[in-house]
Amino acid sequence: MTDEQLMRECLRLAKRGAGRVSPNPMVGAVLTRKGQILARGYHRRFGGPHAEIDCLARFSGSLRGTTLYVNLEPCSHQGKTPPCARAIVESGIPEVVVAMQDPNPLVAGRGIRALRRAGVRVRLGVLEKEARELNRVFVHHMSRRRPFIHMKVAQSLDGYIAPRTARKYWLTGRESKALVHRWRSECDAILVGAGTIAADNPRLTARLSRGRNPVVVILDGRLRVSPDARVFKTGSRVVLLAAQREFVAKERKVAALVETGCVVLGLRGINSRINIKTVVQALYRYGFMSILVEGGSSIFSQFARSGQTDRLSVFIAPVLLGDGIPAFSAGKAVRSRQRRRIRLSARRIGPDMLVESIAE
Repeated sequence: MTDEQLMRECLRLAKRGAGRVSPNPMVGAVLTRKGQILARGYHRRFGGPHAEIDCLARFSGSLRGTTLYVNLEPCSHQGKTPPCARAIVESGIPEVVVAMQDPNPLVAGRGIRALRRAGVRVRLGVLEKEARELNRVFVHHMSRRRPFIHMKVAQSLDGYIAPRTARKYWLTGRESKALVHRWRSECDAILVGAGTIAADNPRLTARLSRGRNPVVVILDGRLRVSPDARVFKTGSRVVLLAAQREFVAKERKVAALVETGCVVLGLRGINSRINIKTVVQALYRYGFMSILVEGGSSIFSQFARSGQTDRLSVFIAPVLLGDGIPAFSAGKAVRSRQRRRIRLSARRIGPDMLVESIAE
């Protein structure tokens, strides 16, 4: 097998950790000799063995003449687990092929240098573009020092997310819903506005996917959400509610929310609205790497105008509503300095069309 084929196997393995390893990156490793695979491993869960260690644990025998392929630079620092670079050196593996350097400042080339100083041959850059794409969220989090924001909109052909009179209305098909639940299982948190909780009373779980249920973040400037909402009754996951500081002074309401297990954040705001950049930075400090923004119209518009959206996914259902709640409400245009180059793509998801843009 070629270098590219072996590295693609690393990437395939790495994807298995999606939704389970955050805030760590997804990493796969393959141990080979003369192009033949001897063992495979990947990072399975946060706090568990890294891919290199998992791979080595699955092979017994001489490591003479072997090459280890890994899609991300082996770590060189003590974290939840010991340094992988040290383990590789101690194992006696003579050669390591790495797709990309780790953007984490705690590593950032140190792992590669440690290997080379110990006499291990290191080749860097095999399928680097594909490796960066796989861990786009991790790279973004490390380089931009804020969570990766993925905004999901489901709308009719004429641009409405729901009729004005309906309490709850499904626009898209089951295939689109299943994909969104997979996205939920892979992100750290779902973010919605208080209006969505009041109108739809959603559970906001990943029940159609095998992954975990993410944290739920509710933007509720005036502290209007009811403690009886279903989102507070879905198990042991955390719900964060961000409200304007002066409204958090309502001790009885806060106490009722806290009793459900909710964490209430008091943030600065104007006219009952909290600045989106303030929210995003607060979530970064909490350690969130990726946020899936699910609505409603006011929240979509605030994120769009803030310049904080990194990926926009719009599901377009084959229906015309004629009138209803628009996906984006009117407001100030995005300032020119906030505009970023984007990549556009479109594909069918069941009966729906999914149009996506990813900021470069």
